[in-house]
Amino acid sequence: MWPFAEDEDYLENQWYVAAWSSEVTADKPFERWICGEPVVFYRDTQGKAIAMHGRCPHRSFPLGKGRVRGDVLECGYHGFQYGPDGNCVRIPSQETIPDVCRVQTYALVEKWEWLWIWIGDQTRADPDLIPDHDEIRLTEPGWLALPALTNTLNCRAQLLHENLTDISHLSYLHPGTIGTDSVASTRVEISEHDRFLRGLRMIPNEKLTGFFKDALGTEGPLDREVLIDFYPPNLHVAREKFINPGGDAIAQYRVCHAVTPATATSTNYLVAWSRTFAHDSREVTDTVNSVFAAVIDEDIEAVEAVENMLARQQQPREVLVSADTHSMRARRIMKKLFAEQSAGAASATA
Repeated sequence: MWPFAEDEDYLENQWYVAAWSSEVTADKPFERWICGEPVVFYRDTQGKAIAMHGRCPHRSFPLGKGRVRGDVLECGYHGFQYGPDGNCVRIPSQETIPDVCRVQTYALVEKWEWLWIWIGDQTRADPDLIPDHDEIRLTEPGWLALPALTNTLNCRAQLLHENLTDISHLSYLHPGTIGTDSVASTRVEISEHDRFLRGLRMIPNEKLTGFFKDALGTEGPLDREVLIDFYPPNLHVAREKFINPGGDAIAQYRVCHAVTPATATSTNYLVAWSRTFAHDSREVTDTVNSVFAAVIDEDIEAVEAVENMLARQQQPREVLVSADTHSMRARRIMKKLFAEQSAGAASATA
């Protein structure tokens, strides 16, 4: 996995955004691949979301093509039923149920509109490790937070991580929407915090055009504070703050990018955003949704193009420049996590 070792496809013992709350219902199961495994979701009769491995151990039929029967999930092939704990509770053709007839279940935490899943050792699934949703402005009073987009990308997750941590591309990939010439030319200040890595750009006297001008109702000039926080290995939180000459912030918005590996070369990408302005304006919401959808499509096209290039030319040489500082710091954090995972696996088998 570029730029990591071939066997370092997924970081386990981590929380990942698995799905939107609205995607998981009691009507029928819902399947999504996560870290190379099929995972099936449903809700029991109490409304609790359940996550389990999506392969029936009988004949490998996808449980996502099964049925929800009250609190249990029924395989759509031969009718085997599995309870919320993953144990098989019914085999139609016999009364005896072998102990080995069960599926892996996963810790699942529902916060705001997201379902977070723990992949790895289930005894280590500590909900306190999930990023604080007030801190990332999904549940903070004064912010209007909205689900936005869901995509499955034909590229490895690391390419999206590096796209999001090197935002100098805004000036050239997204001109006229969220990118201006000043983004690429402004020095990024990097700082490491307890839970996240931050890249900050302070852009003075920015004259607003296009989307920003329309959404805020002014062309400025304003000081523009652009930052993105990376909560490894899953979440990027981008923030824009617009500050008037008197030093007061007139508006802020945040975009939360959840990057969850599906397979070694595909990625689940769930995007939410929140703002402090025009809470009651459906027009502003529709405008922002439209702009962000176009921006995300441009990002997807770019990272999939890189994946396509890498598939044809393995391990190409990189030429790095100063603008890459943030993404390279993020890459080192990921490599450290992979090294720790490998060391833990080696000690467990020693």
